[in-house]
Amino acid sequence: MTQAEEQMFQHVYKQYQVPLHRYLARRTGNESDAADLAQETFVRMYEKRVQPETAKAWLFKTGYHLFVDQWRKKRRSIHVPLESIPDMPVLDVSPEGAAVGAELRMEINQALNELKPRDRQVLLMLMQRGLSYKEIAEHIGVSENAIKTLVHRARKRMRELMEAR
Repeated sequence: MTQAEEQMFQHVYKQYQVPLHRYLARRTGNESDAADLAQETFVRMYEKRVQPETAKAWLFKTGYHLFVDQWRKKRRSIHVPLESIPDMPVLDVSPEGAAVGAELRMEINQALNELKPRDRQVLLMLMQRGLSYKEIAEHIGVSENAIKTLVHRARKRMRELMEAR
């Protein structure tokens, strides 16, 4: 890498490191994971020699994709808050983009409110509070297998409600 390319990389790093880290921290809900993802994103940028004109979009898009990959790997064992589930990349910070995000959150809340109370309770305990199936089963007073069935059906119903919108 030439000295000019090295200086460009340092400039881009200084300019976007904090915003990228904040974005990933909001997505992951975890500072450590956000730092790891941001570092991996910048390593890839360095290796690909991304041009400064496209660096911002490239960084946020790549950071988002790394987050999704991480989320997919962890989703079976780690429960993430509902807000952290990837709905759409937050690359568009325009008023229209913010309105779309707000509308999506409203639709999710409406769909949650259309679920049976027990289904809603189980999903919120799992997604927002991060409880395990076993902990939810103990709290509600049913078997762990019953909770797995409830969660499966609640997610399926939630998917149907969201697709109908």
